Amino acid sequence: MSEPKIREELAALRDAALEDLLATSDADLRGEAIEDGDDIKAVAASLKASMREAAAGALRERLALSKARMRSSSPMSAKGVVRPAVDRIKAVVSDLMQRDPRVGFAFRDGKKQTEGDWQTIYDDLLAMGLIEPEDDGA
Repeated sequence: MSEPKIREELAALRDAALEDLLATSDADLRGEAIEDGDDIKAVAASLKASMREAAAGALRERLALSKARMRSSSPMSAKGVVRPAVDRIKAVVSDLMQRDPRVGFAFRDGKKQTEGDWQTIYDDLLAMGLIEPEDDGA
């Protein structure tokens, strides 16, 4: 039997099994599980955990794809664009905040920002088109 034929038959069996399952009442399913000696609460908990893990896995995959897409479309990914020094980034951000009252930032617990924080802010402002790329010639 050829590979496509086997897949076709397996798909047909799966469809038939699902139709049978959907046609069976909850009471009948419970009765069958009890007859088989299954712990219904344990089966339900296992199914719930499996479904949550599948959903979490799908969300992690979507997040990874989104992050990759954001990185590839970042203005910083263009060749020849170099971030200015952190002191210059701070000046650019401060200038923007004074020019545009809509721009503001809430920092974690009001603590001092890391160089990475300032670089991320710079990248985000570039991506939003609020500032133009500049570099310090480094």
